Amino acid sequence: MQSIPRAVTELTRIFRDSSDKRSAHSRSRAVLERVSEDPAFLTEALERYLRTPDSLNASNYPVVAVEIATTPDFVLVAHCWIPLPDGRTDVSTKAIHHHGSMLLSTANIFGPGYEHWLFTFPKQIGSELYEMKLVETAPHRLHQVAFVDSWTPHLPVYPPSLTVTLALWSSEHPTTWKDRVKRIPLLKRNERSLRRIASRLGLSRTLELKIVENFDFCPVDGGFRNIHDRLEFERGPNEDHLYSLFHVLQQTGNERLARVAEERLGTQLKSPAIVKSLIADLESGRTITGRLSKGHYDVPYANFTTDAINRSLQQGR
Repeated sequence: MQSIPRAVTELTRIFRDSSDKRSAHSRSRAVLERVSEDPAFLTEALERYLRTPDSLNASNYPVVAVEIATTPDFVLVAHCWIPLPDGRTDVSTKAIHHHGSMLLSTANIFGPGYEHWLFTFPKQIGSELYEMKLVETAPHRLHQVAFVDSWTPHLPVYPPSLTVTLALWSSEHPTTWKDRVKRIPLLKRNERSLRRIASRLGLSRTLELKIVENFDFCPVDGGFRNIHDRLEFERGPNEDHLYSLFHVLQQTGNERLARVAEERLGTQLKSPAIVKSLIADLESGRTITGRLSKGHYDVPYANFTTDAINRSLQQGR
């Protein structure tokens, strides 16, 4: 059996046989550790991604996200973290945030990893001012599996070079028919629009849709300020996404997947000339550098230094 089907089969069995979701995450640790040491797993994931219709037409995001499995019980996705242009490792990749009732297990499957910060749940001390305590700051190293519980604020900072983590997501609640409905492909593709509609109609609680409010925080004088509605990064140009994707292929030793990208040249592509050029770079061994777009690493509420975090931690009551 190939690496991905085997892992997904094992994870499905674990989630179905576990008494609760936290137990399932604990039992899944061994599976994540194993695949983190299996280069074939990442190769399979990247090849699958290259064969999806949107992989070469996507707009750019700070992380190249490679979806691996979506089931009613869990979601499995590989996150390819592109480093900052200047290589700094003391800048946040996004706002300090929690995931509400979601549980996250994450394994570093390629690269040096990044520094990971965990905080206590925010305590309001002013109209928009919150206090948090530092629980832990530690490197998320290669082959290491970390767990982030529900309602736990955390933060990854930028890595020194390409790092790929495998994220296993699930709700903390038992799986119900609502989870199966939400995994219907047509509904999944239109998830954002449906979430907005459900919110306006007051159906979010009924369908248990995740409405992101007061999940994000940034350091300010006196503590931390909450960001009431999540502000997503603006998408960058397709060209930047292609450079990041081919950077991932090259750095992970998957140059042979150039043939898969070449097969896509006959389809409708936004930037066929760039794809062709990057295939040539990949095959010739010319260095390909990943690209973060403007607005991906220079946003004050999302990209701040670890020194700024420490000042806010010290200023809190």
